[in-house]
Amino acid sequence: MQRCLNIVTALLLLGQTIADRPYDEHRERYSSSTVGLLKLLELEMQFIENLKSYTDLLSAKANTLQDFIDSVDRGTEKSLTEREKYVSNPLNAFGLMRRTHQDWPKWHNYINNTVGRGKVQSLDDILAKAPDSQDMKEALVGMQRIERTYGLQAYDLAKGRLQDRQYDTQLSIRDCLALGQHKFQEGDYLRASLWYRMALKHEPEPNAEIFNEILGDPLKDLKRNYAKATIINGLMAGNRSANIQEVLDITEEAMLKSSPAELDALITELLNQSDDEMAREMSASEPSPTPYEIGCRGLYPKRTNLVCRYNSSTTPFLRLAPLKMEEVNHDPYIVMYHEVLFDGEIEELKKQSKNMINGFPEPQQENKIRQVIARHAWWWEQTPTRARIYQRITDITGFRLFAEEELNVANYGLGTVFGPHYDYTPENYETGWFLGGPLVTIILYAGDVAQGGATIFPLINITVFPRKGSALFWFNLFDDGEPDPRSLHSSCPVIVGDRWILSKWIHMVPQMFIMPCIPRKLLSQKE
Repeated sequence: MQRCLNIVTALLLLGQTIADRPYDEHRERYSSSTVGLLKLLELEMQFIENLKSYTDLLSAKANTLQDFIDSVDRGTEKSLTEREKYVSNPLNAFGLMRRTHQDWPKWHNYINNTVGRGKVQSLDDILAKAPDSQDMKEALVGMQRIERTYGLQAYDLAKGRLQDRQYDTQLSIRDCLALGQHKFQEGDYLRASLWYRMALKHEPEPNAEIFNEILGDPLKDLKRNYAKATIINGLMAGNRSANIQEVLDITEEAMLKSSPAELDALITELLNQSDDEMAREMSASEPSPTPYEIGCRGLYPKRTNLVCRYNSSTTPFLRLAPLKMEEVNHDPYIVMYHEVLFDGEIEELKKQSKNMINGFPEPQQENKIRQVIARHAWWWEQTPTRARIYQRITDITGFRLFAEEELNVANYGLGTVFGPHYDYTPENYETGWFLGGPLVTIILYAGDVAQGGATIFPLINITVFPRKGSALFWFNLFDDGEPDPRSLHSSCPVIVGDRWILSKWIHMVPQMFIMPCIPRKLLSQKE
């Protein structure tokens, strides 16, 4: 007895130890990048191919059993007289005895023998690589970020409309339900209500009854949840200072007192409203877009007195092959260079994806799961392509680079962003450290981004949309080495596209004999 108690105690302690272990941040996060999502797509293709092979084996087994059934089916001897006549023939009687004695056990073994055991094991192996709950949570957060940042409506997203473009894909009823449940848990009852509404209005899916037995019925409790989210949102909109717990209690009490017929009547009334009417009515309570959201939507005021020209003066080489330069802002100085990264170079750059790891916006903290902002890798290998890119960065900036300096390759995924940040650290900034602060940042865009994915500077109202092959260049420091707070910048979530970037930070100390002697900040003060 004591031995059993010791085993139980050990198992409980083991379970507690496993539960207390920190989350492994090196685990696969498919949603963090298109590189990861491609892996997940390939994994699903493997899953389907194994299922096809498995169903082929099942089908072959079913056909074999059907052949056996056809060979012995006594459906023609239906009456007692016919059956008596059959068994009174010694040939039939002996065949019946032999089959039932010798063949039945073998057919029973055949039925019990697991078909496609190897395929089942392969499916187990694939399932072990499926996204975990944290990855799924980040995918939900990514979708929420896209929806909020760009002011997209649930009824558009559900039907495949992204901004002003219609795509030939739609969300399933379970997709809509998952988004609604996530928003309800996050306390966003307005959007939860709209997503529940889209799930309720979804057309029945093919083979719904069979799939529901396996996957669960998505309509179970859906009407009740829709009514609950709508009521909570209405109460909160009517009294913004209301205590959320009190509102939840009032809503729960009201729903308990309501009859099923009353709830059905409320839901029917809500569903009879058009999607546009419902969205207008409910979005009246939404807050105004933030400066970040305005920037990501490309709604900052347009700049004037900006020109596009060929730059032929930064280095002597540019006299032979000037670069296309577009002014983005004069003070602080921000420019965009076009056609500076070519397809062959981009292909080599993307080969760094095999070394990519999860990228985080903050240092690791105990017992805290950090959100991944992208996948990234440091490109250290010195190749002719890397050397050409370094030379091109020198042609763009006029600053010297060393072959040993790093390049950072990053790839973004489903709604992932790098929030507002400086490329220097204001709290810990020191001008005397080895290379000095990051004087300049240059970002080379290496992917096609059809919608979204801009780089914004929220303090100076600048939005720059990525263009494959172009490079964005700005200063983080004044010429005297002091930080320029206007360099605060952020990425916006990609709506549609593949955001690959190559980043280079050019530090101050190696440029001391190249930079102008008079600090730019002092020049602006003199003016």
